[in-house]
Amino acid sequence: MHSLSKHSCFLNLSVLVVVGLLSTSPLQAQFDKDFSTWQALGFTFYEDDTWRIKAAAQTRWYNDSSFLATWFVNPILEYKFHPNLDIGATYLFEDVRAQSGDDYTRVHIFRLYLAPHWQIDDRISLSMRHLLALRAIESIDNQWVSRHRFSFNYKVANMGSLTGIGVDTEVFYNYTTNRLFENRFKPLKLSFSINKQTKLELFYMFQTKRFGYDATWQTAYVFGQSLSYKF
Repeated sequence: MHSLSKHSCFLNLSVLVVVGLLSTSPLQAQFDKDFSTWQALGFTFYEDDTWRIKAAAQTRWYNDSSFLATWFVNPILEYKFHPNLDIGATYLFEDVRAQSGDDYTRVHIFRLYLAPHWQIDDRISLSMRHLLALRAIESIDNQWVSRHRFSFNYKVANMGSLTGIGVDTEVFYNYTTNRLFENRFKPLKLSFSINKQTKLELFYMFQTKRFGYDATWQTAYVFGQSLSYKF
């Protein structure tokens, strides 16, 4: 009973922390200072000492989380090249909708990435992902884009289903326009173990993007949930 009470108290505290962060964000209808929610679902179908086969799907709601603007699905193949390095490939099938209408724009994205990772000690781990993508956008010229993510994770103990906290940032570079055009900074990630096969991650993110020829930066605020299941 004592353990269950401690578990419930910590989950309540975690929710309050996230809600507190969200409440500090001024919300507007445009991208700048908008609030959005992202929901992701992932599956690991197969894994051995060399290979990992996964799939993922995601929806993204914009305009103060009232408008379904994006959804996508993607299979993922990863090769464990080294104990500290995974090599991955994925194809992403995405539909994107503008606020002004109901029609979606179809996007095909082909991605290759290197994912180095290190276990510093029993609790601290560092990881990166360097990704090169070809974006084939309907009625628009193809674009080459790279993404570079840096992550810090800390494993917690005796916290019930909460297993870790973390922070990461990811920058995006467009080789067509030759400039950085996006940064995604997560000051808070909470990882939970629902059971042996099911994991949940909650995060709060500042999504900063560069718009227009004047290269104006705007920032939106994102609350995300990611549920993963391993067969």
